[in-house]
Amino acid sequence: MITFVGEHTGKIDAKGRVPLPSQLFRQLGENNDGARFVLKKSIYKECLELHPIDSWKEMMEKLSRKMNPIFNPKHNNFLSQFSRGTVELTLDSMNRLLVPKGLMDQAGLSKDVVFLGVEGIIEVWDKSKFEAGEMSQEDFEKLAGEIFTDDFNLNE
Repeated sequence: MITFVGEHTGKIDAKGRVPLPSQLFRQLGENNDGARFVLKKSIYKECLELHPIDSWKEMMEKLSRKMNPIFNPKHNNFLSQFSRGTVELTLDSMNRLLVPKGLMDQAGLSKDVVFLGVEGIIEVWDKSKFEAGEMSQEDFEKLAGEIFTDDFNLNE
């Protein structure tokens, strides 16, 4: 599985195209030729998520093993909502993504965007929303303390 690292800026043109930052493109490794992605609205954040197609398929397989959307209405509703607005994208010859207007509107994207590598996902943020949503150092430390208790050991 690919792990994306870094925070990068970009600009969306009038047609909704945005170049994938070269650093993130390189992180795709050998899989970057004709790179395919799934783009969707984030569940918890006001941004878009760019999933490499192989990671997306793996995640959907895991979901399908845990859920029964045919016979469980809650599972069915979740998968429908989760899949709403998703699109499959391929980089063009200039390594640009074409972001559909509906998804741009849902995430409130304007011209300036930020790409943020978060594990196997690239988050795509409106730059002003990204900057406004930064957590204070004090709040971050408090959250880290809640998540990582005394028995947490990264070296295990």
